Amino acid sequence: MNRRERFLQTMAFGSPDRPASGDYFAYESTLRRWQGEGLPADTDLDEYFHMDFDPFRWKVPVETAIMPGFPTEVLEDDEHSTTTREATGAVVKRLKNTPPPAMPQWLSYPLRSRADWLDYRVRMDPDSAGRLPGDFDVLAKSYADRDYPLGMWVGSSFGEMRNWWGVEGISLLFYDAPSLVEEMVEHLAHFSSRLIERVLSAGVVLDWVMFWEDMAYKNGPLISPALFKKYCMPFYKKVMEKVRAAGIPVVMVDSDGDISELIPLWLDAGVSVMHPMEVASGMDVSETRREYGKEIGFFGGIDKRALAGTREEIRAEVLPKLECCFRDGGFIPACDHAVPPDVSFDNYCYYRELVRGAG
Repeated sequence: MNRRERFLQTMAFGSPDRPASGDYFAYESTLRRWQGEGLPADTDLDEYFHMDFDPFRWKVPVETAIMPGFPTEVLEDDEHSTTTREATGAVVKRLKNTPPPAMPQWLSYPLRSRADWLDYRVRMDPDSAGRLPGDFDVLAKSYADRDYPLGMWVGSSFGEMRNWWGVEGISLLFYDAPSLVEEMVEHLAHFSSRLIERVLSAGVVLDWVMFWEDMAYKNGPLISPALFKKYCMPFYKKVMEKVRAAGIPVVMVDSDGDISELIPLWLDAGVSVMHPMEVASGMDVSETRREYGKEIGFFGGIDKRALAGTREEIRAEVLPKLECCFRDGGFIPACDHAVPPDVSFDNYCYYRELVRGAG
């Protein structure tokens, strides 16, 4: 089997020659550490670790940022931090000499009024020429003979609005201006649906799509299930019409935090694979699989904190989850966020050996 076939069989609870593997490697600081510990320079990590799925690499190159963006400028700069106005319009402060995954601080968000939204809406035109590469027709034809699972990130409802208004701002807006929320969600649904149409019209056959939300934290969702059902579900229903019509087999959502209250709503919308199943927020792939059976799949679920520990701690984290979920299918074990720089190269290699051995 090639990577594409293995991925599809795994996520369909089928019969792959071995369960599919995958992860994503987002931090330059992690890569620098690993190179200092024996990883050869210029290594293709997907090839090195025999990955079958990488949602940040094997994806259609669709630009979803506002067009045009706002002029960027440095507002403050000292020995400790730099504050900039971003292309999104947000003002962000970043610490110096503190590599990722250190989080920046958002000092202000781009939307504060309906007038701001009307300007943003013009910049969220899915038919803007720059949304797809100029040679996309050629690129689309090159996908026909691929051996890897190709997909597309298809936007968000709450997550995008949270980025525009901030958590407090969007939370108040549900009560202060619900019609504005409905208008934004309607446009986001149009934006994502139209981008899918543009990609599919070029003859691209997609194996997966991924929604992005980040709409939960340690103690639960940032939006109640009732508000999700009322305001966000229409977004999913409209986008999923395009997904189902195209026969795209694997539908995923990316949200950190405790998403347990939202899982039934996503399943109802047609989203069946949850990512990253953040352990620090109480998410457990074994418990969730026991509750939902083969209704649900996972990409993630391995505690990144445990991977920085001893081999005994890594085994204690990984092996029970492999035993519960891995051989049954519908599960690609991965770090429950990007691999942080406190995980040594040796530890990561050992973790991948455990996964390969279980397959």
